[in-house]
Amino acid sequence: MRSQSGRLWTAALRKRLQRAYRNSELRKLRLWFEGKTLHWSLYLVLASLLISVLLGVHHYRSSFFYIVNVEGEEIGMVHDEGVVKQFLDDLTSKCSSFYGMPVELEQEVTLNREYRSSGEENPGAVQEALRRQIRLVTDAVMLTVDQVPVVPLRSEKEVDEVVDLLSNRFASQVGDKNLLKTCLVEEVGAAPCCVSPERVCAPGEVAELLCGDGEIEEGRALLASRAGEKLQLEEALPQVHVQTVEKISITETIPFKTSYRYSNKMWYAQSRVITRGEAGKKEVSYHVTRENGREIARKKVDERILQEPVTKVVEKGTARAPSLGSGRFLWPVEGGGKISSGYRTAGRPGHVGIDIWHSNGINTRILAADSGAVVETGWDPARGNYIVLYHGSYYTVYAHNRVNRVSAGDTVSRGQCIALMGNTGRTYGRTGVHLHFEVRLGQLKKWSANPTVNPLNFFSP
Repeated sequence: MRSQSGRLWTAALRKRLQRAYRNSELRKLRLWFEGKTLHWSLYLVLASLLISVLLGVHHYRSSFFYIVNVEGEEIGMVHDEGVVKQFLDDLTSKCSSFYGMPVELEQEVTLNREYRSSGEENPGAVQEALRRQIRLVTDAVMLTVDQVPVVPLRSEKEVDEVVDLLSNRFASQVGDKNLLKTCLVEEVGAAPCCVSPERVCAPGEVAELLCGDGEIEEGRALLASRAGEKLQLEEALPQVHVQTVEKISITETIPFKTSYRYSNKMWYAQSRVITRGEAGKKEVSYHVTRENGREIARKKVDERILQEPVTKVVEKGTARAPSLGSGRFLWPVEGGGKISSGYRTAGRPGHVGIDIWHSNGINTRILAADSGAVVETGWDPARGNYIVLYHGSYYTVYAHNRVNRVSAGDTVSRGQCIALMGNTGRTYGRTGVHLHFEVRLGQLKKWSANPTVNPLNFFSP
């Protein structure tokens, strides 16, 4: 039924259109042209008019362009928007592959279709402009030190890797056997960020530079520029301090003590060692705290004696020595000789005695300038072989001897041979074989603490 009614409706519509056409101006114009022959020029005009219309339509349609804008700034126009979209897709795909992370456009790129009567497309120039102006970004995490942004990394996993590298760098110097604790002084965290893929750093270089020292400032500056911070270098890249606590055990020396015995059988300026002192040993354990490998604290936690020290026993005289010396000296070099260096206290270096030279050289005998007691003999780097005599209220010193012929505790008389002239000790090789002779006034038990005087004052005129 529906099909039959539809056909009836269609037939009725066709009849109405036919009636309208029979009464239309278009039918009258067609009947007028029937049987008429047009001149060739009229055909030419009609053809020209048709071509002009077609060309106009083509020009109008070809004057529509897609205007390419980056952040609202026009950079060019193209007919095919697919060229621009394909270029941007290829660019992000290649950069994602190059950086190993997904990237996207930071700026907004829009294409608006507009009519430009005098415009001309240049796809190559548009692509070059996009390549220069487009900035690519990626989702990353910003490593922070005490909540201060430092450098971006790919993920929070890499932040944990930086922390492990920082900790292991100094822990490996200790060894697992003695390492008690490792921690970072500063708080290292992460915050989401969107940055240029070129700014994203590798965990290894970040750990190396955050530990930093003065030898890698150039590398720190490079990383700072990659991080893109506008802060000062030391602010943009704060140094992270890694603390380690380790247990160490070392052997230390226990100093020996000295005890004294007193005897009235020796003069008070004399002494002798009865028992030699010997240092002991102990094993001491410490907890050592280091910061970036440098020790900052040490705490003793245990101690064990390995060897007890032996006390040094010294016997010292208490008897007052008689006034053995006369105070008027005999010349201390047999056969005379001459003074090669005099007594002087001014200038540098000073000279606290006199140097006496003799042509007999090492065969020259050295004599006691006055009667007294030998309180000390020995050798040291400055004096070489030396002898110190005590005369009751002053001391005389004889240095650079080739050989000493008396010992501590001996009593000597005025003019007695006590040594042979030599060139031992620090004589600098300038004065050769000679005697260094000095006088010290006073009765202090440590003879070298008494003041020196010019020895020439003690010789008879």
